[in-house]
Amino acid sequence: MTTAAVAPLSITRWISPARFAPYERAASGNVRHAVRLYDWNRELSGAVYELLHMFEVALRNAMDEQLCVWNAQQPRSHGMDLHSGAWLLDPAPLLNRLTRNGQDIHKARRRATASSQSWQPVRQVTHSDVLAQLSLGTWRYLLPNRDAGRQHLWDGALRHAFPNLGAPPRVLTAKVHDIHLLRNRVAHLEPLLRTQVVRARLTDVLTVLRAIDTVPEQWAAGHQRVSQVLKARPH
Repeated sequence: MTTAAVAPLSITRWISPARFAPYERAASGNVRHAVRLYDWNRELSGAVYELLHMFEVALRNAMDEQLCVWNAQQPRSHGMDLHSGAWLLDPAPLLNRLTRNGQDIHKARRRATASSQSWQPVRQVTHSDVLAQLSLGTWRYLLPNRDAGRQHLWDGALRHAFPNLGAPPRVLTAKVHDIHLLRNRVAHLEPLLRTQVVRARLTDVLTVLRAIDTVPEQWAAGHQRVSQVLKARPH
């Protein structure tokens, strides 16, 4: 049975008052309209998640490519040889610090190792396996800000991941920060009723992807459903 076939008052029995309250406020107390908004918000969350899927894959691969090159140029503490290109398995000290003293990498390794238990045939966890387990927050905290290490990493590596960036790097960092906040709202099933914010984040996503290359930008622009769902908001 679909939600459309359920009486609005009955479905609210299974949504907590605190969670349903923003929709009731947006609907001026009209419960039927509030349920329609709740359903619409669910669809918008799905569309945003699809967009973020395309965004995060392109972002992490662009940044990872440059970090692999940079890491392979960093000398070990004894100065006799260099770190490997697989920075998630052999991070230089700066990358270790910027990933919360390696906590983000260790968590991603544990998740990759747990996932590997079902692999057939069994094989060792690789850099790519760990890469797939990193969160968007990790990439956000590698981009430049006032931290000298983050600026150093930008100058030596990550600026090459965004060759089409037409703004100061702090603007890029701010956009990824805001996109990450939206990602958290979606992940925690929070309302996306401030549609102007969602529109702004759609623009930010496409701007960041364009800074990487026009191909991922066009890929995301051509497949995103966010614009369509925004236009279909119940009135």
